[in-house]
Amino acid sequence: MILIVGLGNPGEKFLFTRHNIGFEIIDSFHLHFKFHAYKSKFDGLYSKKSLFGKEIIIFKPQTFMNLSGNPVKKLRNYFKIENTLDIILIHDDIDMEFLKLRVKVNGGHGGHNGVRDAIKFNGKNFYRVKLGISNKQLKEKKVKPENFVLNKFDKSEREVIEEFKKLANKYFEHLVLKEFSLFKTRISESSYGV
Repeated sequence: MILIVGLGNPGEKFLFTRHNIGFEIIDSFHLHFKFHAYKSKFDGLYSKKSLFGKEIIIFKPQTFMNLSGNPVKKLRNYFKIENTLDIILIHDDIDMEFLKLRVKVNGGHGGHNGVRDAIKFNGKNFYRVKLGISNKQLKEKKVKPENFVLNKFDKSEREVIEEFKKLANKYFEHLVLKEFSLFKTRISESSYGV
């Protein structure tokens, strides 16, 4: 069983904000692969489906970003996901260029409070798919980081995100099978505007 978790904040006011890119990617998988309707449990929304010879759970904690860890632990315990290397966490990274993609296992939280909480409750030996959200506005210090992550993407960024989601769906099998270099390479080789 593979657990794919997207990090974000619940509620309409956080829709399409930079911090919620993890939720967006999960919702894109949910729609594209016709997962069952989300169920509300474990302080989050989850859905299950068998694809590529694997049982997959997608999950969006609904406790706000900084408290994401315990919902993941509750879901893991219920479905008996003991090997934390069967967890793939998708989240934003403010230190990376817009939509640059990096996959990491183990290591620290890099200042990301959602990841910090996930580590607190689940240890650090899980996979992280980090998506860059930085832009010129942040680099030129025109906005504070804590405000920047809650801003919505601009129109040109939004177009690129839509292209990125199509590619993530196209190469989802590589993600599920933990073929991360292939997942990253296939997406990076495609031109999606960054």
